[in-house]
Amino acid sequence: MQSTGRGQSGFLKHIDFIGNYDSIDLSKIAIVAIFLLFLIFNMSIPLTGIGDDSILFSGPLLKDFNGNFLAFLGNRYSHWSSRVIIEFFTLLSVQHNFFWRIINTLSLTAMSVIPVYLFNFKKKPSLLMISTSLVLMIPISMFSETGWIATTTNYSWVLSAFLGFLIIVLKRDHTASLAAWLLSIILVAYAGNLEQMCVVLIIVIPIIACYFYGRRWWLLTPHYLIVLGNLALIYLCNGNKLRFAKEVSNRFPDFTSLTLFRKLEMGYSSSLKAVFFDDHILFLVLALVLFFALSRSSSVTTLFIGSVPLISFFMFNLFSGIFHTKIKIIDIVLGSFGKYGTNFKLLHPATWIPDFVMFFIAVCILVALIYILKPEPIKLFSVLIMLSLAFITKLILGFSPTIWASGDRTGIFLFYALGVASLAVLGKHNASKPLQGAILSLGAFCYLGWI
Repeated sequence: MQSTGRGQSGFLKHIDFIGNYDSIDLSKIAIVAIFLLFLIFNMSIPLTGIGDDSILFSGPLLKDFNGNFLAFLGNRYSHWSSRVIIEFFTLLSVQHNFFWRIINTLSLTAMSVIPVYLFNFKKKPSLLMISTSLVLMIPISMFSETGWIATTTNYSWVLSAFLGFLIIVLKRDHTASLAAWLLSIILVAYAGNLEQMCVVLIIVIPIIACYFYGRRWWLLTPHYLIVLGNLALIYLCNGNKLRFAKEVSNRFPDFTSLTLFRKLEMGYSSSLKAVFFDDHILFLVLALVLFFALSRSSSVTTLFIGSVPLISFFMFNLFSGIFHTKIKIIDIVLGSFGKYGTNFKLLHPATWIPDFVMFFIAVCILVALIYILKPEPIKLFSVLIMLSLAFITKLILGFSPTIWASGDRTGIFLFYALGVASLAVLGKHNASKPLQGAILSLGAFCYLGWI
């Protein structure tokens, strides 16, 4: 238990502003600037009730239920969804837009700030701004796809609630106040109400309890009971069963006839395709960060591994239109995706190529991260767990008939994890000023695109 305590104290410093005076001021100023940045953005969003904000929430609430939240949520639970905790805040937001603007500002600020303190980086002010830039590189559709309020309350707020839970329960010596502890339980209740995050919490809480709490594991018992309660809420929900049947009928009629392998392959290929082959800036940034971090190695093998993600971005994204006639594998990979994932057939090895290419890129990323972060095993373990769980949140959508209808928003956890992995490497390797400047510039242009 003593070694556990030493590992814990090495990883989790007391999260406050005790330290160098100049650093204190710069960190506080950076956080206030980030908050104001997102406040300006959120105040500029025209909440006109488009998409699900109006169709599924504000319209039916007023027209069919006369503004009665409980009646609305009871009907939703019986006929459509188990997300009654999340949808309570969705209803609150569609009726009180200012509430949504403030909470969404806090949510985006938390997504930008919390990773810097979780990993206890030394150069906090600059990394806070870089972390914010990485959040801004998440595709805006992941925040607004079905309407700003409906999308954020179901996805980015869930992510922020999870991060808030982590920053509280991973505080050194578990010295959080009673109010903070109660807040962490509320945050877990909210986050666990989303099916994807419920799976994550079921895995994460025992890891935290065993590794960081040791004999005091029981302190997280209330949190785990809340998560199990959410799991029961999801499993027993008649609305989920009715919705599943409707979605199969309307969107994927032969879904129930698919094999377990085909569903797994759909989840696998749809997840990695979205990251590697859909022209996303966050993948480019991660590829650049890994490449520069390993560029000084004298090992050809290490340089090869570090260059694979970057070369794959150029080959399958940036220059695919130029090289596809000269490099046949580009068309083979990019042309293989369809309703059932790739064209993978066990008895036809040529059809394995797209899945193998994605696997190879993913393995190179993981090996590069292991090589870079191995001097800090707890940080490495945290990054690998985070990426694995984020991938699982997308993989399990292969078991849903709405895998394609769900759009981009379900990938927010995976894309956020890519950003945090980039941040972990930048914090470890003191990235060159030009690379930091490039990331900040990209973040600035993305912010202008959001506005």
